[in-house]
Amino acid sequence: MKVEEFDKNKLINKQFDISSNSNCKLLIVKSKYNELLTNSICNGIFNELKTTNMDQNLMGLENIPGGAFEIPLATKRLINKIKPEIVIAVACIIKGDTKHYEFLSSTVINALRNVSFETNIPVINGIITTETIDQAISRVGKEYNKGKDFANTAINLLKYYSNIT
Repeated sequence: MKVEEFDKNKLINKQFDISSNSNCKLLIVKSKYNELLTNSICNGIFNELKTTNMDQNLMGLENIPGGAFEIPLATKRLINKIKPEIVIAVACIIKGDTKHYEFLSSTVINALRNVSFETNIPVINGIITTETIDQAISRVGKEYNKGKDFANTAINLLKYYSNIT
């Protein structure tokens, strides 16, 4: 099944008007590859952040051309430019017919960890890695809503780090 061929009602469709923001506290760096899925993750993030009353002016979203592989370098450059307090990196890697998925997943996740260490900015791993499109839909959509989890992790880390700095 192609990503475009599934029931889109399973996704989180409520959209918010968040874009580039050079003064953001929380930055979301999102891959444009598998965009229906990454949009659903971001909508889950924004829905949850709205329930915490986080000021929308403190959020920023950067849509990165390409896929998950491009996310770590873009994240590092955006951290250096914008200086957010926390980043959520969002992409979706779905296994295909080759081992490319395994190499890509491991490379991207390790690179994001390195970006966090090098910049001293927490980078939340919002990279969904699944073996099937159905698993991806479940995780990014209404069933598991991993975007909500990523948002809560970001809020909790912001609070935690504000108390130890």
